[in-house]
Amino acid sequence: MEYLFYILIGFLIILIVDLAVTSFWAIHDTLINQKQDQISFKEGFIKYFVLHNNIPLKMSDLFD
Repeated sequence: MEYLFYILIGFLIILIVDLAVTSFWAIHDTLINQKQDQISFKEGFIKYFVLHNNIPLKMSDLFD
C-alpha cells in the first residue's frame, strides 16, 4: 500500500515542476511581449500560460 503513496507523491512532483516551468516561461514571455501586445500583465500571463501549458486543464481537452 505504501507504493501507492510513492506513486502519488511522484505525480505531484511532476505536476508541480511542470506548472512552475510553465509559469516561469509565461511570465518571461509576458514581460518581453507586454508592450508589443498592448495587454495587461494578467491577460498576457493567461495568454502565454495557455500557450506553453502541456497538461490539459479540462476533461474535453483530453480527447482532442
